[in-house]
Amino acid sequence: MTRGAWFGLGAAVLVAVIVLDVWFMLRKSGSAAPTALAKEAATAAAPSPGAAAGSATASDIDFETDAATASLPLAPAPAAASADELFQDEQPEAPRPAPAPTPGAGSVRDAVSRGCSTSSVDGLSRQIIAQSRCIDAKAFVRVPTRPNLDVGSNVFLYMQADAREHFLRALAKRPKQKLKVNSALRTVAQQYLLRRWASDRRCGIKLASLPGESNHETGLALDIAEPGTWRKTLESEQFRWLGAIDRVHFDYTGPGAQSRANVDVKAFQQLWNLNHADDLLKVTGQYDSATEARLERSPARGFPKGAQCGR
Repeated sequence: MTRGAWFGLGAAVLVAVIVLDVWFMLRKSGSAAPTALAKEAATAAAPSPGAAAGSATASDIDFETDAATASLPLAPAPAAASADELFQDEQPEAPRPAPAPTPGAGSVRDAVSRGCSTSSVDGLSRQIIAQSRCIDAKAFVRVPTRPNLDVGSNVFLYMQADAREHFLRALAKRPKQKLKVNSALRTVAQQYLLRRWASDRRCGIKLASLPGESNHETGLALDIAEPGTWRKTLESEQFRWLGAIDRVHFDYTGPGAQSRANVDVKAFQQLWNLNHADDLLKVTGQYDSATEARLERSPARGFPKGAQCGR
């Protein structure tokens, strides 16, 4: 025989041995499909044309691994994951328990005698601001932080859209000079407290406008801690200084300034009606005796139903 014939005969014998070996192993493991696997094994073991004798091919290596593990029991297929498991990170956060009621946290009227900070009506005030933005998205726009801007802890730093842009320009003109805002937007609930404290000569408040009539309720007013330092810069951006009568107070009077009077009062009236279908207020935006009576009875921490646009 020629050398090539001997090589062909050796390869055939090797294939036959492997096929028989695989068949016996599959029979032992109870497989019902030995023929297909034996054919796959024979294909994997056949040397590729032109391959050097004795050199291992990728198919040889793969087959040796498969043959070594063919008699092992198959691992059970993993159970199908539930939707909760597949999208665990995308599930909404579980509702957190409501915070424990603050001792004495009652109505807005109660807040008058509980201290001297308008933070006592923060919950209701935040709902009023949110509902006001439903009425007019440009009425109260949040002022972003700046390195030279300092904001008091109880300040709602919202302004009308155009006023905000000019205020930011003023800050940019003096980037190394700090400006502290002590008061900006006030809601009708906060203004009610200030008016009561002024009337009762409490909390150091000597003068306060009636609710619904303060410039601070319009999103155009600021009280700052450094009026002398910032007066010219703010005036260059069309903020008017109120003068000796209220040295810390500035009102924006430039392009886009609108009174937007009583937006917060209208927002409160809408919130009240949303939570009191059996005791509706007329939504006029006017602060009248009926509105004041409901404001006094309103929960300082906010209504069960908050702001809803379209109402």
